[in-house]
Amino acid sequence: MSIRLCLTGNEPRQKHLFGAIEQIADVKAQVPFDEIDPLTKFVAAGLSFSWPRSEWWENYHMHPLLQRRRRKVLLAGMEPYLHDLDALLMYGSWFHPFLKSAVAIPFFHYIDQSYSLENLPGEPKGRFARRSKAHALQSETYTASAGVFTFSQWARQQTLASHDLPEDKVTAVGWGPCGIDLSNEDPSGEGRAPLVLHVSNDFHRKGVDYIIETADRVHRAVPTARFLVVGKDASGFPVPTNSRVEFTGPLYGKALADVFRQASVFFLPHRFDRSPHVLVEAMSASVPVVASKQGGAIELISGQDIGFLCEPGSIDQYAESIISILQSQELRARMGKNGRALMRSKYNWPAIARRIMDIVSSRVR
Repeated sequence: MSIRLCLTGNEPRQKHLFGAIEQIADVKAQVPFDEIDPLTKFVAAGLSFSWPRSEWWENYHMHPLLQRRRRKVLLAGMEPYLHDLDALLMYGSWFHPFLKSAVAIPFFHYIDQSYSLENLPGEPKGRFARRSKAHALQSETYTASAGVFTFSQWARQQTLASHDLPEDKVTAVGWGPCGIDLSNEDPSGEGRAPLVLHVSNDFHRKGVDYIIETADRVHRAVPTARFLVVGKDASGFPVPTNSRVEFTGPLYGKALADVFRQASVFFLPHRFDRSPHVLVEAMSASVPVVASKQGGAIELISGQDIGFLCEPGSIDQYAESIISILQSQELRARMGKNGRALMRSKYNWPAIARRIMDIVSSRVR
């Protein structure tokens, strides 16, 4: 018998996972819990004010006023289906869906990171009292949940280290592409130009300054190499002038897909990244990857022969890895083929949906 589910969340990228789950489960409803009146949002934003903006955003989501209203909206949306549901799956973990209510349906979360009492790399330092309160709310939610699914092993370990949970409650199930998926196209990478591609909207955290330094080193060995940075920085990082690196601004749809089709290397020298969707997107296009040895990139790349991991900030390692790929057609072809095969077998939404539903089925029946 198919599991009867309600799905909820407030992120645009959830559509990929939810669409895959709808193919294998009996989804009774998708309830958008964030359809809240503007006055409540305004008051919660004012009461949670902090700076920098990223901290304010997290404080806002965890504010009790917003959480209560979201819970009310979610329960109202679920009410017609409550008699016919086996479980609720939430994309994210902003709030306890059934706190102080009579509803006893098992609920699960799918997350890329948890709150910890100490700042993670790349996170702004915030007020400990607010962070502690958010951490306690999340711990309460996880404890009451039937299970927590994480994008990566990194996120699983980070969640277990941050919260007192049984190890079998938290399961790494993987993550998939959100912007580009070229895995059903001809995987041939022959004849591609020596193009090194980077796509992001957070230039400091994703290491764009490292790209500029690396480009100068690579050009000494491969004078024809081009470095292309796609995206618009949202962190206030100044974009330096460098003839070796071209900044295109944001690209979408076919234009973005085309640069993936043309690339010989995808380069992500990040300082901090949880589970980089963009690496999976590069793999779908048969593009070898070079990334920092941090976060989910480690489990994605290590031992898979799909690219190279480098110590964060090591310009020498970045340059050597990129040069090796650009100078060897055989290496490019092998790594590209391996990356595409790995993406198609593991790092795609249908596979992730199946892993999630296997566990949900075992815990609600």
